[in-house]
Amino acid sequence: MLRDLLENASAIEIVATLVALGLIAASILCLVYIIIGGITFILSAGNEEKIKKAVHTIRFSIIGLFVAFIAFFVVAFLARLLDIPFDLSFSMIVGLMSEILGSLQ
Repeated sequence: MLRDLLENASAIEIVATLVALGLIAASILCLVYIIIGGITFILSAGNEEKIKKAVHTIRFSIIGLFVAFIAFFVVAFLARLLDIPFDLSFSMIVGLMSEILGSLQ
């Protein structure tokens, strides 16, 4: 899918794919930072400063994920409003993720 996209796609399709890949990267980074915050919280041993840092890490990663999804929906809305033929859908994102995970094996 990605190889075909780079060889045969228009600029609009490439930008739509980059937006989808950005959302995938934001989701993965959010998951990583939630895990890091959870581990920091568990290993804080009652230290208030470490607990506060862990809670902030988890909170900011979730806020970042919400901002990424809001940006995705704003771009999709503006594309429809301006009649730009973006193919931004969650099925496209799921297809990209399955292709990326399939290539890692």
